[in-house]
Amino acid sequence: MATQRTIKNRIRATQSIKQITRAMEAVSAVKMRKSQATAISARPYALSALEILRSVRKRIDADQIALSPFLNERPVSNICVLVITSDKGLCGAFNSSVIKKAENFVKNSSKPVSLITVGKKGRDYFKRRKFDVIGEFTGHGDFADLEETEAIFEKVKDGFLNKQFDEVYFIYANFISALRQETIIRKILPFTEKSLEEIVAGILPERGKYANMPKVLGEKENVNKSPYKFEPSPIEVLEKLLPALLHIEIHHAILEGNASEHSSRMIAMRNARDNAEEFIGELTLSYNKARQAQITKELTEITGGASALEN
Repeated sequence: MATQRTIKNRIRATQSIKQITRAMEAVSAVKMRKSQATAISARPYALSALEILRSVRKRIDADQIALSPFLNERPVSNICVLVITSDKGLCGAFNSSVIKKAENFVKNSSKPVSLITVGKKGRDYFKRRKFDVIGEFTGHGDFADLEETEAIFEKVKDGFLNKQFDEVYFIYANFISALRQETIIRKILPFTEKSLEEIVAGILPERGKYANMPKVLGEKENVNKSPYKFEPSPIEVLEKLLPALLHIEIHHAILEGNASEHSSRMIAMRNARDNAEEFIGELTLSYNKARQAQITKELTEITGGASALEN
Protein backbone atom coordinates (compact mmCIF):
# COMPACT_ATOMS: atom_id res chain seq x y z
CA MET A 1 0.00 0.00 0.00
CA ALA A 2 1.23 3.48 -0.85
CA THR A 3 2.42 5.63 2.02
CA GLN A 4 0.36 8.52 3.36
CA ARG A 5 2.82 11.06 1.97
CA THR A 6 2.59 9.54 -1.54
CA ILE A 7 -1.20 9.57 -1.46
CA LYS A 8 -1.22 13.19 -0.22
CA ASN A 9 1.02 14.22 -3.12
CA ARG A 10 -1.31 12.48 -5.56
CA ILE A 11 -4.31 14.28 -4.07
CA ARG A 12 -2.58 17.66 -4.40
CA ALA A 13 -1.59 16.93 -8.01
CA THR A 14 -5.12 15.82 -8.91
CA GLN A 15 -6.60 18.91 -7.25
CA SER A 16 -4.31 21.06 -9.40
CA ILE A 17 -5.50 19.21 -12.51
CA LYS A 18 -9.09 19.76 -11.41
CA GLN A 19 -8.53 23.51 -11.07
CA ILE A 20 -6.86 23.71 -14.48
CA THR A 21 -9.61 21.76 -16.23
CA ARG A 22 -12.28 23.85 -14.52
CA ALA A 23 -10.62 27.04 -15.77
CA MET A 24 -10.26 25.61 -19.27
CA GLU A 25 -13.89 24.55 -19.24
CA ALA A 26 -14.96 28.08 -18.32
CA VAL A 27 -12.81 29.61 -21.07
CA SER A 28 -14.11 27.10 -23.63
CA ALA A 29 -17.69 27.80 -22.58
CA VAL A 30 -17.23 31.53 -23.24
CA LYS A 31 -15.55 30.88 -26.60
CA MET A 32 -18.21 28.33 -27.51
CA ARG A 33 -21.01 30.81 -26.92
CA LYS A 34 -19.26 33.44 -29.05
CA SER A 35 -18.47 30.93 -31.79
CA GLN A 36 -22.00 29.58 -31.68
CA ALA A 37 -23.45 33.07 -32.02
CA THR A 38 -21.12 33.81 -34.94
CA ALA A 39 -21.92 30.55 -36.73
CA ILE A 40 -25.67 30.89 -36.15
CA SER A 41 -25.70 34.51 -37.31
CA ALA A 42 -23.88 33.48 -40.51
CA ARG A 43 -26.41 30.77 -41.38
CA PRO A 44 -29.05 33.11 -42.89
CA TYR A 45 -26.41 34.55 -45.22
CA ALA A 46 -25.23 31.10 -46.25
CA LEU A 47 -28.81 29.95 -46.81
CA SER A 48 -29.66 33.06 -48.79
CA ALA A 49 -26.58 32.67 -50.96
CA LEU A 50 -27.41 29.05 -51.69
CA GLU A 51 -31.02 29.87 -52.51
CA ILE A 52 -29.96 32.64 -54.91
CA LEU A 53 -27.66 30.20 -56.67
CA ARG A 54 -30.30 27.49 -56.79
CA SER A 55 -32.89 29.90 -58.21
CA VAL A 56 -30.51 31.29 -60.82
CA ARG A 57 -29.42 27.81 -61.86
CA LYS A 58 -33.04 26.82 -62.52
CA ARG A 59 -33.57 29.79 -64.81
CA ILE A 60 -30.63 29.50 -67.17
CA ASP A 61 -30.30 27.18 -70.14
CA ALA A 62 -28.18 24.05 -70.19
CA ASP A 63 -25.80 25.52 -72.75
CA GLN A 64 -25.26 28.53 -70.49
CA ILE A 65 -24.56 26.24 -67.53
CA ALA A 66 -21.90 24.51 -69.61
CA LEU A 67 -20.12 27.84 -70.07
CA SER A 68 -19.63 28.28 -66.31
CA PRO A 69 -16.88 26.08 -64.83
CA PHE A 70 -18.50 26.30 -61.39
CA LEU A 71 -21.71 24.70 -62.71
CA ASN A 72 -20.41 22.44 -65.45
CA GLU A 73 -19.74 18.84 -64.45
CA ARG A 74 -16.66 17.51 -66.22
CA PRO A 75 -14.84 14.16 -66.21
CA VAL A 76 -13.16 13.65 -62.85
CA SER A 77 -9.44 12.94 -62.86
CA ASN A 78 -8.54 14.45 -59.46
CA ILE A 79 -10.48 15.34 -56.31
CA CYS A 80 -9.75 18.00 -53.70
CA VAL A 81 -10.89 17.74 -50.08
CA LEU A 82 -10.89 20.72 -47.73
CA VAL A 83 -10.32 19.25 -44.24
CA ILE A 84 -11.17 21.59 -41.34
CA THR A 85 -9.62 20.75 -37.96
CA SER A 86 -8.29 22.81 -35.04
CA ASP A 87 -4.90 24.30 -34.22
CA LYS A 88 -5.05 23.10 -30.60
CA GLY A 89 -5.80 19.82 -28.88
CA LEU A 90 -7.66 18.81 -25.70
CA CYS A 91 -11.00 18.83 -27.53
CA GLY A 92 -12.03 15.20 -27.26
CA ALA A 93 -12.78 13.34 -30.47
CA PHE A 94 -13.28 16.51 -32.51
CA ASN A 95 -10.09 16.26 -34.58
CA SER A 96 -9.88 12.48 -34.72
CA SER A 97 -13.41 12.13 -36.14
CA VAL A 98 -12.71 14.66 -38.92
CA ILE A 99 -9.32 13.13 -39.72
CA LYS A 100 -10.71 9.60 -39.74
CA LYS A 101 -13.51 10.52 -42.16
CA ALA A 102 -11.04 12.28 -44.46
CA GLU A 103 -8.61 9.35 -44.34
CA ASN A 104 -11.38 6.86 -45.18
CA PHE A 105 -12.52 9.08 -48.06
CA VAL A 106 -9.02 9.13 -49.55
CA LYS A 107 -8.55 5.37 -49.16
CA ASN A 108 -11.95 4.53 -50.69
CA SER A 109 -11.71 6.98 -53.59
CA SER A 110 -11.09 5.56 -57.05
CA LYS A 111 -9.52 8.87 -58.12
CA PRO A 112 -6.41 10.65 -56.80
CA VAL A 113 -7.27 12.93 -53.87
CA SER A 114 -5.45 16.13 -52.88
CA LEU A 115 -5.94 17.73 -49.47
CA ILE A 116 -6.18 21.34 -48.36
CA THR A 117 -5.94 21.42 -44.56
CA VAL A 118 -7.26 24.10 -42.23
CA GLY A 119 -5.77 23.67 -38.74
CA LYS A 120 -2.48 22.32 -37.42
CA LYS A 121 -3.87 18.98 -36.26
CA GLY A 122 -5.05 17.90 -39.70
CA ARG A 123 -1.95 19.31 -41.39
CA ASP A 124 0.48 17.50 -39.10
CA TYR A 125 -1.40 14.20 -39.32
CA PHE A 126 -1.60 14.03 -43.10
CA LYS A 127 1.89 15.39 -43.78
CA ARG A 128 3.45 12.81 -41.44
CA ARG A 129 1.68 10.07 -43.40
CA LYS A 130 2.74 11.45 -46.78
CA PHE A 131 -0.73 12.37 -48.06
CA ASP A 132 -0.90 14.79 -50.98
CA VAL A 133 -1.32 18.08 -49.09
CA ILE A 134 -1.41 20.90 -51.64
CA GLY A 135 -2.36 23.66 -49.21
CA GLU A 136 -2.21 24.31 -45.47
CA PHE A 137 -3.76 27.10 -43.43
CA THR A 138 -3.66 27.82 -39.69
CA GLY A 139 -4.84 30.51 -37.30
CA HIS A 140 -8.59 30.30 -37.97
CA GLY A 141 -9.57 28.92 -34.57
CA ASP A 142 -11.47 31.87 -33.07
CA PHE A 143 -14.22 33.91 -34.72
CA ALA A 144 -12.72 34.18 -38.22
CA ASP A 145 -13.73 37.17 -40.31
CA LEU A 146 -14.58 36.84 -43.99
CA GLU A 147 -11.31 38.53 -44.96
CA GLU A 148 -9.32 35.95 -42.99
CA THR A 149 -10.62 33.10 -45.16
CA GLU A 150 -9.78 34.87 -48.43
CA ALA A 151 -6.57 32.88 -48.95
CA ILE A 152 -8.39 29.56 -48.53
CA PHE A 153 -11.05 30.62 -51.00
CA GLU A 154 -8.45 31.69 -53.55
CA LYS A 155 -6.61 28.37 -53.22
CA VAL A 156 -9.79 26.35 -53.83
CA LYS A 157 -11.06 28.60 -56.63
CA ASP A 158 -7.77 28.78 -58.53
CA GLY A 159 -7.18 25.03 -58.29
CA PHE A 160 -10.65 24.27 -59.61
CA LEU A 161 -10.56 26.82 -62.44
CA ASN A 162 -7.06 25.69 -63.49
CA LYS A 163 -8.31 22.07 -63.54
CA GLN A 164 -5.85 21.00 -60.87
CA PHE A 165 -8.84 19.10 -59.51
CA ASP A 166 -12.34 18.51 -60.90
CA GLU A 167 -14.41 18.12 -57.71
CA VAL A 168 -14.20 19.76 -54.30
CA TYR A 169 -15.48 18.28 -51.04
CA PHE A 170 -15.62 19.74 -47.53
CA ILE A 171 -15.08 17.62 -44.40
CA TYR A 172 -15.79 19.40 -41.14
CA ALA A 173 -17.76 19.20 -37.87
CA ASN A 174 -21.21 20.72 -38.22
CA PHE A 175 -22.42 22.42 -35.03
CA ILE A 176 -25.82 21.04 -33.95
CA SER A 177 -25.84 21.84 -30.24
CA ALA A 178 -23.41 22.33 -27.37
CA LEU A 179 -23.54 18.58 -26.70
CA ARG A 180 -23.65 17.32 -30.28
CA GLN A 181 -21.52 17.94 -33.34
CA GLU A 182 -21.76 15.90 -36.53
CA THR A 183 -18.77 15.27 -38.78
CA ILE A 184 -19.98 15.54 -42.36
CA ILE A 185 -18.63 15.41 -45.89
CA ARG A 186 -20.24 17.51 -48.62
CA LYS A 187 -19.57 18.01 -52.28
CA ILE A 188 -19.31 21.73 -53.08
CA LEU A 189 -17.93 22.03 -56.62
CA PRO A 190 -19.23 21.87 -59.20
CA PHE A 191 -22.51 23.31 -57.88
CA THR A 192 -25.42 20.96 -58.61
CA GLU A 193 -29.08 21.00 -57.66
CA LYS A 194 -28.68 17.94 -55.44
CA SER A 195 -25.61 19.24 -53.63
CA LEU A 196 -27.27 22.61 -52.99
CA GLU A 197 -30.34 20.95 -51.48
CA GLU A 198 -28.13 18.80 -49.21
CA ILE A 199 -26.18 21.83 -48.02
CA VAL A 200 -29.35 23.81 -47.27
CA ALA A 201 -30.81 20.86 -45.35
CA GLY A 202 -27.60 20.38 -43.37
CA ILE A 203 -27.16 24.01 -42.33
CA LEU A 204 -30.42 24.22 -40.40
CA PRO A 205 -30.64 22.43 -37.01
CA GLU A 206 -33.45 19.91 -36.63
CA ARG A 207 -34.18 20.89 -33.04
CA GLY A 208 -33.66 23.85 -30.75
CA LYS A 209 -34.51 27.52 -30.85
CA TYR A 210 -32.86 27.94 -34.27
CA ALA A 211 -34.83 25.15 -35.93
CA ASN A 212 -37.58 27.56 -37.03
CA MET A 213 -35.28 29.85 -38.98
CA PRO A 214 -36.42 30.57 -42.56
CA LYS A 215 -34.97 27.81 -44.68
CA VAL A 216 -34.74 29.69 -47.95
CA LEU A 217 -35.54 33.09 -49.36
CA GLY A 218 -37.89 31.69 -51.96
CA GLU A 219 -40.26 29.67 -49.81
CA LYS A 220 -43.31 31.50 -51.12
CA GLU A 221 -44.69 30.23 -54.40
CA ASN A 222 -44.90 33.64 -56.04
CA VAL A 223 -41.23 34.29 -55.24
CA ASN A 224 -40.15 30.95 -56.73
CA LYS A 225 -41.94 31.67 -60.01
CA SER A 226 -40.83 35.26 -60.41
CA PRO A 227 -38.86 35.84 -63.64
CA TYR A 228 -35.16 36.75 -63.68
CA LYS A 229 -33.68 39.31 -66.04
CA PHE A 230 -29.91 39.20 -66.36
CA GLU A 231 -27.91 42.33 -67.07
CA PRO A 232 -25.59 42.43 -68.91
CA SER A 233 -25.72 38.63 -69.48
CA PRO A 234 -26.24 35.42 -67.46
CA ILE A 235 -22.62 34.34 -67.82
CA GLU A 236 -21.21 37.69 -66.67
CA VAL A 237 -23.57 37.65 -63.69
CA LEU A 238 -22.53 34.11 -62.78
CA GLU A 239 -18.84 34.98 -63.07
CA LYS A 240 -19.35 37.48 -60.24
CA LEU A 241 -21.94 35.57 -58.24
CA LEU A 242 -20.51 32.05 -58.09
CA PRO A 243 -17.06 32.88 -56.60
CA ALA A 244 -18.74 35.01 -53.93
CA LEU A 245 -21.07 32.13 -53.04
CA LEU A 246 -18.13 29.71 -52.86
CA HIS A 247 -16.31 32.07 -50.49
CA ILE A 248 -19.40 32.29 -48.26
CA GLU A 249 -19.68 28.50 -48.05
CA ILE A 250 -15.99 28.07 -47.17
CA HIS A 251 -16.29 30.75 -44.51
CA HIS A 252 -19.45 29.18 -43.10
CA ALA A 253 -17.84 25.72 -42.85
CA ILE A 254 -14.92 27.21 -40.86
CA LEU A 255 -17.33 28.98 -38.49
CA GLU A 256 -19.19 25.71 -37.91
CA GLY A 257 -15.88 24.00 -37.19
CA ASN A 258 -14.92 26.72 -34.70
CA ALA A 259 -18.16 26.35 -32.75
CA SER A 260 -17.81 22.56 -32.76
CA GLU A 261 -14.20 22.75 -31.56
CA HIS A 262 -14.96 24.89 -28.53
CA SER A 263 -18.01 22.80 -27.65
CA SER A 264 -15.95 19.61 -27.80
CA ARG A 265 -13.22 21.15 -25.66
CA MET A 266 -15.74 22.36 -23.07
CA ILE A 267 -17.23 18.86 -22.80
CA ALA A 268 -13.79 17.24 -22.65
CA MET A 269 -12.66 19.55 -19.84
CA ARG A 270 -15.90 18.94 -17.95
CA ASN A 271 -15.36 15.18 -18.17
CA ALA A 272 -11.74 15.62 -17.05
CA ARG A 273 -12.86 17.69 -14.06
CA ASP A 274 -15.47 15.07 -13.11
CA ASN A 275 -12.88 12.31 -13.39
CA ALA A 276 -10.48 14.31 -11.22
CA GLU A 277 -13.16 14.71 -8.54
CA GLU A 278 -13.88 10.99 -8.61
CA PHE A 279 -10.18 10.16 -8.39
CA ILE A 280 -9.72 12.56 -5.47
CA GLY A 281 -12.51 10.73 -3.65
CA GLU A 282 -10.80 7.39 -4.24
CA LEU A 283 -7.44 8.74 -3.10
CA THR A 284 -8.99 10.29 0.01
CA LEU A 285 -10.51 6.92 0.90
CA SER A 286 -7.13 5.23 0.39
CA TYR A 287 -5.45 7.91 2.53
CA ASN A 288 -7.94 7.38 5.35
CA LYS A 289 -7.41 3.64 5.20
CA ALA A 290 -3.63 4.06 5.29
CA ARG A 291 -3.92 6.52 8.16
CA GLN A 292 -6.20 4.17 10.11
CA ALA A 293 -3.84 1.28 9.48
CA GLN A 294 -0.93 3.36 10.79
CA ILE A 295 -2.88 4.34 13.90
CA THR A 296 -3.87 0.73 14.51
CA LYS A 297 -0.27 -0.38 14.11
CA GLU A 298 0.97 2.25 16.58
CA LEU A 299 -1.71 1.30 19.13
CA THR A 300 -0.79 -2.36 18.76
CA GLU A 301 2.87 -1.56 19.35
CA ILE A 302 2.03 0.56 22.41
CA THR A 303 -0.22 -2.15 23.83
CA GLY A 304 2.39 -4.84 23.15
CA GLY A 305 5.11 -2.74 24.81
CA ALA A 306 2.96 -2.11 27.90
CA SER A 307 2.21 -5.82 28.21
CA ALA A 308 5.91 -6.66 27.97
CA LEU A 309 6.74 -4.20 30.76
CA GLU A 310 4.09 -5.65 33.05
CA ASN A 311 5.49 -9.13 32.58
